[in-house]
Amino acid sequence: MMQDINSNVIITASSKGLGFAIAQKFAENNHGIILHGRDAKKIQEAKQSLNNVICTIQGDLREQITIQKIYDNVLEYGISILVNNAAIPCYGLPLAQMSVEQVNESMMTNLFSPIFLSHKLYPVLKKNSPGGIININSIVGLESKKYRSIHSATKWGLKGFSKSLRIEAADDNMKIMNVYPSRIRTVKEYTYGLDSSYVADLIYKEFTKSNGLDELVIDGRPPQFKPVLSEN
Repeated sequence: MMQDINSNVIITASSKGLGFAIAQKFAENNHGIILHGRDAKKIQEAKQSLNNVICTIQGDLREQITIQKIYDNVLEYGISILVNNAAIPCYGLPLAQMSVEQVNESMMTNLFSPIFLSHKLYPVLKKNSPGGIININSIVGLESKKYRSIHSATKWGLKGFSKSLRIEAADDNMKIMNVYPSRIRTVKEYTYGLDSSYVADLIYKEFTKSNGLDELVIDGRPPQFKPVLSEN
């Protein structure tokens, strides 16, 4: 799919964790990188650890000024790939115990921000295609779980947005890819989790090969943490 292997990429929330691992994988394969994050210090630390960084952008994706800043740099540097990685974890609370602020934060960060960013950047990505959008979803986007109502709403909404956009993007020589990883080992207290470099490697391979998956599920959970499937 990716005929121009040197195409440039913007990765949201790429100063640490999976976002940084994805940035590292693209940089290793000679793509120009735009790093983004909310913590200026962490962004600079990430920049010093990577090659091929075009520029860095600091800002909150829930603010239109940050969306505009990203757009301006994407336009200037001829970006053809957007990775929507930024998200906040599930609060794990019953719906009635969630505050309005928590609901808004989840919806804005996990669903509306990637939609707004995709909408803003789509014409530029289309012009610079082949390229596309990689949406980092979650295994929660495929399964219903207790105390996940709002988090599930954001992930299932992102799934629906991506799968519908994929139909029109095919006419524009663009790939829209959904990634559904289980827990990634980004916190030392986690007793299990996927390695971020492993996940980034799978994402890159599937996105860049001509017959790569559009729906990539990466489930690294031990058997006791997987849902019990009905025989019916």
